[in-house]
Amino acid sequence: MKNSKLLLISLSLLALLLGMGPASAGLRVDGAVFEEVAAPGQHVSHEAIVSTKTSDSPLDMKVKILGYGQTEDGSSAALNETQDTSLYSARPFLKATPESFHLEPGESKSVVIDGTIPSDAAVGGRYAIINILSAHPSNNSVGINVAINIPVRLTVNGTGVLDAGEISNLTLREPISGKEQNVSFIFKNTGNHHYKFQAEAIVKDSSDRIVANATAKQAARSVPSYSRKIELKLIPAESLPDGTYNLTTTVKTDDGTILASKETTFDIFS
Repeated sequence: MKNSKLLLISLSLLALLLGMGPASAGLRVDGAVFEEVAAPGQHVSHEAIVSTKTSDSPLDMKVKILGYGQTEDGSSAALNETQDTSLYSARPFLKATPESFHLEPGESKSVVIDGTIPSDAAVGGRYAIINILSAHPSNNSVGINVAINIPVRLTVNGTGVLDAGEISNLTLREPISGKEQNVSFIFKNTGNHHYKFQAEAIVKDSSDRIVANATAKQAARSVPSYSRKIELKLIPAESLPDGTYNLTTTVKTDDGTILASKETTFDIFS
């Protein structure tokens, strides 16, 4: 179809947990996450090896250093210079070498990301995304672009690294029934560092007995100043009778440290 030839498909990798991961069209990266702890004034460096399969087409690649944002579902968002206004950005002091390169089928190339932490940098996290994108469609017949996003998560060490957060917009979706309670809230990272977390909701009756609970562990790390929308479904073992109930929502780090907690009450009517 004619329209399909005009289609531009951006295929990307954000490997948050693995040091190596496959990307689309056979593109692979070894060193897909840049994480380091450093002091103010210290030089940091990371190497990523980008490669293709022997069955792939030749690729001309460009490397850009972008800001690191997050959407409410936890997905990472690459930000341009205008959009990247965070105090925790690592973009201004990082550079990539080379900024462009050519990949023949089955070939591997090294990309080095390095920079120096500003000497006056406050403690906490610094973030960026290294975007490695094909400069031209790798297959002119379908117009496919190939991309890799490498997250950069640096920690400027010292006294004052803070993991903190706050809960807002705690709501129960109507209609509220005794068989099921659907809870949602916004959790914002108000600290200066990234972390993984889990969310919990507990319902108690008027005698302080737990009658329902739910927990959701978040796979993506929370980045400072960004918010996450959390949704939890509570299903009591038995349908709750009419009455007033207390709902407590809590967000904790993986080691159990409480980051934020919020309570509300709700009524059930037949």
